[in-house]
Amino acid sequence: MATVVFYRPTSMLNHAVWQGPLAGTSVQITLSDPPYEGTFLGLGITYDANGATGGTLSLYIQSYSGLLDYSISELDCDARTYLRALPAELPGVAGVLIDEEHDLLFSSDRGAARVSVFRCSDEELLGQTEVGPHPNGLAYDRRRRQLYSFNLGEPLGESCTASVVELDSMAVIAELPLPGRPRWAVYDPERDVVYANIREPAQVVLIDCQAAVIMRALHVPSAGPHGLWLDSGRLFCAADGGSLVVLDRDSGEVLKRLPLPGVPDVVMHDPELKRLYVAIGEPGLICSFDSERLEQIGTVETELGAHTTGWDPVGRALYVFCPGSSGAAVYEERG
Repeated sequence: MATVVFYRPTSMLNHAVWQGPLAGTSVQITLSDPPYEGTFLGLGITYDANGATGGTLSLYIQSYSGLLDYSISELDCDARTYLRALPAELPGVAGVLIDEEHDLLFSSDRGAARVSVFRCSDEELLGQTEVGPHPNGLAYDRRRRQLYSFNLGEPLGESCTASVVELDSMAVIAELPLPGRPRWAVYDPERDVVYANIREPAQVVLIDCQAAVIMRALHVPSAGPHGLWLDSGRLFCAADGGSLVVLDRDSGEVLKRLPLPGVPDVVMHDPELKRLYVAIGEPGLICSFDSERLEQIGTVETELGAHTTGWDPVGRALYVFCPGSSGAAVYEERG
């Protein structure tokens, strides 16, 4: 069984089938009673091969009900039904990250200026620690068991930092000043580096994990780098300026700059099909790209405001979280 987890109980799931252009039927699945209205704020979405119910694969996403009701909840990807919510209080939870090998789930609790650490297999809360103001994106250095929390600062966008949390002691061991507001981040085990998008100036900073210092920055030739993915030595950076910019992770060379029909957010990747999916909340689209040839394949209409997605690598399905219908559309690419 596979599961998808998102933060906030919602009212409906819409199921559809992706066949090149969007096609297929729709079914409705009740997720909570009574239904909640609100917006998905999902920042970090990832997978757990152990899962909360034993031998499952889990995808985690965050949302906000509009009733100050933040939580991390779970859906069964096979049955496409709502399962449960984690019982922990997570004020303003903004990011979720999982490390499958270490059986860990991390959340950035923006309202409490802290990070929380859970064991995935039984959802037990292992610890919490305070970090910088308004934690957002997360990255995990498995080699040293250190979590990077990228903090938006106070006021937002000023004095932004990255807090380095040592898990064994649950203590912040370093606080790195950032050149601007951080967005998505990813750890590269081959280079032992964390890459983090900075909105302004438009760049990707490289953090040397052994020294816990910023080594250098790669220029992004498009305003507002947001979604970020690493594949085959290339950084795929979806930027507010309406571009998917592909950078060589070592040299920073721009390998390709592909146009986007709006302001993007989440980037997801299917390594088997070599498909990269970019979510655009307005007007509500998913753009798919061939990540090997660096060419656009197609565009699928979703829903206004649907900027958060998650990839189920077992079911080979893309989850698109739709705030207007308070649920998710699930797409499969066929043919």
